Amino acid sequence: MTYKIIATILTDTDESTEGLDAAITLANRLGAHLDIHIVTISHTETHNYYIGAEALMIAEQTSDAIDQRLKLEAWLNDRMYGEFKNWTCESATVQGPVLSGYLARKLRFSDLVVLPRPYQDNPEAAALVEACLFAAERPVLMIPKGCKAPEPNGHVLVGWNDCAEALAAARAALPLLQEASVADICIIDPPKHGAERSDPGGAMAQYLLRHGTRSEVVVLPRSDLPICETLIKQAKSVGAEMIVTGAYGHSRLREAVFGGATRNLLERASIPILMSR
Repeated sequence: MTYKIIATILTDTDESTEGLDAAITLANRLGAHLDIHIVTISHTETHNYYIGAEALMIAEQTSDAIDQRLKLEAWLNDRMYGEFKNWTCESATVQGPVLSGYLARKLRFSDLVVLPRPYQDNPEAAALVEACLFAAERPVLMIPKGCKAPEPNGHVLVGWNDCAEALAAARAALPLLQEASVADICIIDPPKHGAERSDPGGAMAQYLLRHGTRSEVVVLPRSDLPICETLIKQAKSVGAEMIVTGAYGHSRLREAVFGGATRNLLERASIPILMSR
């Protein structure tokens, strides 16, 4: 298994280009085609203006978004000059409510989407990540500011809890796991009466081994720390270059209101994270 089509989304070069840079690196290294989507968004809210003003506001906001898109197109052509030939660019200006549907149509045939990590300085990134995971149903590799694409022969941490989301993430990450020197299958406080009680992580270790990845099972006790902090702490202690984990085991509403492992991990991790569901 390998990635043949890698995609990334560019909304504003002033915010973060780590996603684009990492996507270029991976496409070059893996011999994949790179799809670059320039998307600028008109955020005009209706029902807040006097009669007749809504159309004017929408037209003005859309015009500004189009101007931004044209600047991004020019910037990208300069940025990609001399990089490599196997890439294409598609650009659009969309209204906020249709962003998810637009990305679903454009990204559903990609093998991997590479984006800047959300909840930093890019206000669009969280919406882009959720559109990729839920609407397009594509795995997403998120790159924090100052980070690069995971290097081959590095150390990877795989968060494992025997759920469908975790398995989907491990499968989606196989091309990068096959490049790694070792992948730690990290299990936090496995249930005593669970399906894997006699050999937690054993089936996943065998699965990765058969796909050419050497792995080690690490079982950690539950502590007072949130799950995300335990994963981050373990990743730092082993020098991991990437975390692979399932996304949104709970509903997005619950994560947004009460928090959750997915959102907390995206807010705090300082290394690339690959998520799927």
